[in-house]
Amino acid sequence: MRRVAIGRKNWLFVGSERGGERLATILSVVASAHRYHLDLWSYLKDVLERLASGTGDLESLLPDVWKRSRPDKVREFRAEGQRRIAERKRYRRAGHSHACREVARFR
Repeated sequence: MRRVAIGRKNWLFVGSERGGERLATILSVVASAHRYHLDLWSYLKDVLERLASGTGDLESLLPDVWKRSRPDKVREFRAEGQRRIAERKRYRRAGHSHACREVARFR
């Protein structure tokens, strides 16, 4: 939500309807890269260079395909954090409180 709130003011000044469409496309690519825990700058640099060189294989530029071909460019710290958050949610949904989990962790 924070990104939407921050971006709201910026989106007022995209210049034109076509500019807004281009911005929406770029933000979609960035959000997809973020979702797949990619190093954003490496991903964008590689994709833009390959597009500029005239690559015809657009599917290889999709974030999930790109991630499999370049595992060294995945931000592991983010993936680990997401796993911990998911684990906490599952634990809470199972009806356990935070205090019970802490006690169980030390047993």
